[in-house]
Amino acid sequence: MRTTILNFFVTLFFTTILTQFHRRPKPVFTCGGNFTGDSGIIGSQGYPGVYPPNTKCVWRITVPRGKMVSLSFRVLDLESDLCRYDFVDVYDGHINRQRLGRFCGTSRPGALVTNGNKMQVTMVSDANTAGSGFLAVFAAVRPNEKGDRYCGGLLDRSSGSLKTPNWPEKDYPAGVTCTWHIVAPRNQIIELRFEKFDVERDNYCRYDHVAIFNGEEASEARRIGRFCGDSPPAPIYSDGNHLLIQFLSDLSLTADGFIGHYQFRPNSSVSTRAPPTSTTPTTPAMTTGPVALTYSEALCRQKCRRTGVIDSHYCSSNFVITGTLVSAAVREESVHAVLSIIGVYKQGSLAIQQAGKSLSARVVLLCRKCPLVRRGLNYIVMGHTDEEGRGVITPSNFVMAFKGNRHRELSVLKNIHC
Repeated sequence: MRTTILNFFVTLFFTTILTQFHRRPKPVFTCGGNFTGDSGIIGSQGYPGVYPPNTKCVWRITVPRGKMVSLSFRVLDLESDLCRYDFVDVYDGHINRQRLGRFCGTSRPGALVTNGNKMQVTMVSDANTAGSGFLAVFAAVRPNEKGDRYCGGLLDRSSGSLKTPNWPEKDYPAGVTCTWHIVAPRNQIIELRFEKFDVERDNYCRYDHVAIFNGEEASEARRIGRFCGDSPPAPIYSDGNHLLIQFLSDLSLTADGFIGHYQFRPNSSVSTRAPPTSTTPTTPAMTTGPVALTYSEALCRQKCRRTGVIDSHYCSSNFVITGTLVSAAVREESVHAVLSIIGVYKQGSLAIQQAGKSLSARVVLLCRKCPLVRRGLNYIVMGHTDEEGRGVITPSNFVMAFKGNRHRELSVLKNIHC
């Protein structure tokens, strides 16, 4: 009899809870907002409906002081095109923030964890949208709390590994920042060796790179080196019991990535340690010094009309390449573009990056309306370079659509002496 009465009350209790749950109004997700507390849910505007076009929404999350924000995506369904048009950015903090990653498509990352008690989530959509957007849960976690993270985190075991996201199945994603903090006991140091290493190649490791620091903070005074290219750095040894490794990828080319292994060693086990120098790929000798060119209103008031022919511009140009325009971003009155290189006929001081077998170059079109270019099309580009090795294009430089029959003409010019 008692058992029957007990079962009756248990059933009644759970029935009441479920009834109250189903009666709760469904959450309405708006475009951004401020969220505080130990946990919560955020979602794209109108979720689970299709997110609206031409929007930029910002969610600012704050958890109690002394804790960190952990964000986990439950749903991710955005247009997938290298995250160039529709995407979600997640940042560590609200001001002077570091991006933890950029996401699109339907592949969800692991938990994203901040270093402080604030996080910012930004979603951008263009004119064409596809998908239901995202749904994510945030929670306050203790500092150094372990968990299944997207990348980075605290490493305090006597040995272990670190690797780029997607390793080894495919290239690391664009627009991600990962930070690993390795902590050894006070009387030990850290040895780090890279087994495989393939990060977008650049003369000065300015774009995708790995930066390694002695200590707990990313201080330039404590930086051991900055690395890129496809040659693994020499073994690295910390000065003390802390080592910080930062990996950053920009929004253009990606590569295989890396896997590294660390282990703790007694402080006296390595008597001579020559610090490795930054990995900077070798390039052909530069034939022409960089030319300083900047935007001005007078420059961009010139008529946008190409004059002359390929021959007449070849010798006066610092570089001559053909390539496919893979990205273009308007910054103030100029366009910052990336060209996937088809052919190099005159390099000059143009910096060329390499990721796997792909080569690319960065070009700044000082006047955004001249010349007019479109993503996905092939161009012949002739211009000059700035101090950073970027191509700089003015209305007077020669840019035209590239077709295969122009290759022979350019190849002949390549052999002439200007």
